[in-house]
Amino acid sequence: MIDSDSAPETPTGSNVGVIEVFHADSLAGPMRKLKNYYEARNKGASINLSSGTSKQLAERILKGDRCDVLASSSPAVIEDLMKEMVGPGQTAASWYLIFSANEMVVIVEKGNPFGIRYIEDLAKPDVKFVRVTGDKDLATSRTIEFLNRASSLERRPEVAQIIIDKGSTDPSKPTSVPDVVRAVREGRANAGVVYYSAAVADGKEVDTIRFPDSINMSEAIRNAACVPSNAINRKGGIYFVNFLLTPEAQKILKATGQPPVVPAIRRGNVPGNIGI
Repeated sequence: MIDSDSAPETPTGSNVGVIEVFHADSLAGPMRKLKNYYEARNKGASINLSSGTSKQLAERILKGDRCDVLASSSPAVIEDLMKEMVGPGQTAASWYLIFSANEMVVIVEKGNPFGIRYIEDLAKPDVKFVRVTGDKDLATSRTIEFLNRASSLERRPEVAQIIIDKGSTDPSKPTSVPDVVRAVREGRANAGVVYYSAAVADGKEVDTIRFPDSINMSEAIRNAACVPSNAINRKGGIYFVNFLLTPEAQKILKATGQPPVVPAIRRGNVPGNIGI
């Protein structure tokens, strides 16, 4: 089905005004670069970025907050929006595109003073470890699965729970991906687990330890974008989603730790001229 509000076939657009983008925390680095590139090449376009956990951003939309693009770190979040009615015969979203991927990594203080190389090193008593802990943050369960996979591969499965417990915090003060990066960057922690894109964004301040695909959750982490039904600047939102699929945007995504999914995976009633 072709959306009647679809933008022209060009992937970018001038004079489309302000485009409000809600994006997952893990997309913060890539989105800043994409925003700068898009605005520099499209006169009259201005992109406002708002970050948070994917589930929290979806909840904001259901409560009436409006954005022109939602970029989630999980397609399942948008699939849930496609089931939520926000008006007579209208769901909060009707389609999405999977446009990039990610992975979980360990970040350490610049110079890696503790010589951390393996997951079991995080269990050492003198290593201060921090992790994402928010109940509504997808990075929480992904971190736990990552630690379990890695410790099992290292044949030390018992250390996973030790590390998980070390990273626990006050439930009333959940730790986010930006919080983990900040703690390691500022020396309040020696190591943490975050998305690769978050590590790349702070690459000058922290060092990154990557792991094989069988461990790093890369097969499960997919970023999806849609234009919600309550978008104010629907045409601008479609222009920006279309831009995410261009070679220029894909180059930026790759450089910022978000390898593009090519071709993008389409779900639902995607406007017919997106991705053309």
